Amino acid sequence: MIMKRLTLLLFSIVSVLIRTGHSYAQCQPDTVTCRDTLLPGQICPEVLPDGYLGVTYNQTVTILPPSSAIIYENPIAIVKIKIDTIENLPPGIVYEANATELYPDTAYCVLLSGIPSATGEFKIAITVIPYVDFLGTVIEGPAVVDDTSIMISVYEPNEIKSIHFNGFYIIGNQPNPFYETTRLGFVIDKLSLVKFNIYNNLGVLIYSETINAVPGENYFRFNGENMSPGCYIYTIVNEKDIYSQKLIKSR
Repeated sequence: MIMKRLTLLLFSIVSVLIRTGHSYAQCQPDTVTCRDTLLPGQICPEVLPDGYLGVTYNQTVTILPPSSAIIYENPIAIVKIKIDTIENLPPGIVYEANATELYPDTAYCVLLSGIPSATGEFKIAITVIPYVDFLGTVIEGPAVVDDTSIMISVYEPNEIKSIHFNGFYIIGNQPNPFYETTRLGFVIDKLSLVKFNIYNNLGVLIYSETINAVPGENYFRFNGENMSPGCYIYTIVNEKDIYSQKLIKSR
């Protein structure tokens, strides 16, 4: 089951980063530091950077395609992977790949670029078609619908760019309401322990996290996928200050 989910994850990531009919990207895959640690398949970096509304985004991603998949609990060799459909891409972001078909044992790259025109969490719906070697014959496998959560988050640009300030300020969570993940932060003028707490509508603490903050901007990224929809209260606390705001989980 674990191997199956990893393979589907690689299928999904590959699909997100390749769009049929696009021109070939002017990029170079990272064959020095990118290693196939997932066995099979790898993407580098594994977590894509966040995007910001109206701010130019440019990121090269290296892909090492998986060489096998688990189909009906049996390992099957993959010959190549082709895209079927991609839905719910962030507006303003486009993908260009250096190939439209991916083969095992070859490193590929994609160039992710553009200017995001909408904020939010974009859960990409992906379907891919693997071509597999079945008893010596290459056959087209069934379309595979992504069962993982591949998210691209786009935020409002943060206007606080300098650490020449005094005090402790909160950066409200974005997006809010959120579906699965949200990011919230603070600005502080010295090294400090800062705690992030979430309470339900009965005032019961349901989540807590502490970080060693450094002068400047600091962020918490919260995954509330398993939370029930509704309104919560979160606090951000240092040794002398406490801030409290609402956190809304959407359906």
